[in-house]
Amino acid sequence: MGEEQSLSMNGMGTAINVRVMEYKRSLNWKLLVQTWFTTFEKICSRFLDDSELNKLNQSPAETVIQIHPILYDVLQTAFEYAVKTEFYFNPFVGTIMKNIGYTQSFHKQHFLPEHKENIDLFRVPSVNSLSFFPALKAVIKHTTEEIDLGGIGKGWSVDKAYHLLRDLGINAGVIDAGGDMFIWGDVGRKVGVANPFAENEDIVQFFISSGAIATSNVLYRSWKVNEDTVHHIINGQTGKNPDNSDVVQATAFAECASEADVIAKVLCMLPSRQGVQWLKEKFPQSACIIVTESRELLITPSISCYVERLAI
Repeated sequence: MGEEQSLSMNGMGTAINVRVMEYKRSLNWKLLVQTWFTTFEKICSRFLDDSELNKLNQSPAETVIQIHPILYDVLQTAFEYAVKTEFYFNPFVGTIMKNIGYTQSFHKQHFLPEHKENIDLFRVPSVNSLSFFPALKAVIKHTTEEIDLGGIGKGWSVDKAYHLLRDLGINAGVIDAGGDMFIWGDVGRKVGVANPFAENEDIVQFFISSGAIATSNVLYRSWKVNEDTVHHIINGQTGKNPDNSDVVQATAFAECASEADVIAKVLCMLPSRQGVQWLKEKFPQSACIIVTESRELLITPSISCYVERLAI
């Protein structure tokens, strides 16, 4: 077994850090991972004008459109989770995101417009608005609403990076794309969940050797529009920011990062205790840590399936 090696890069508007135990020195795993995340962003980013996703968004409705196989696979996964969550998670919120000013990667947030006049910012997004043709890797859009993969894209790309590394024979490591993480191997690793009320401070720490983690927060990606505060969590059933949730931050644990990503988003839409019950019913094998507006910490018992030791 070789010593631990690491890679740091920027992509998808965030910092990506990968650490692996390399078994064969001849493996050029760093180039493989860099190429993958760069390729994924070029295909699936809403913030690149020439991305495959934006080409699809600008394509006419009710027309068979052949798309990149990677985009097809992500869309198919996204739609499956939309159905499973009863469209709380909904990929057809791209137009809403644009309307409320989320038009660039959030590290460029000073470009977000602070005022919009005479526009209906929120709308009920479409459901059941994609038809899939697997043999052609093609889709038909039944709406002009644009697609946004921000609620699943990072997690999906992390899952793929994990499988690429496992296929190389790398049997232990950590992939962290802005908090969307996949951890595998036999060694427990210490992970902290950020305190949403204090910078550079963890609200909880734990040891984990295997599993996927994703965190969503309604405070970090928030801004002003028409003197109202809006944020990036859109309830896919209503097309609006949640108005009855006391959840400030949700960290989800699951068997894959794409699922953890979706769960964390939905938990930010529901009242905290309703969210815990929803998770138990819809994703019983998953777990969560919720932080509420009153700074209460809710941790589901199922976290014992993922975490070896917990320190609050």
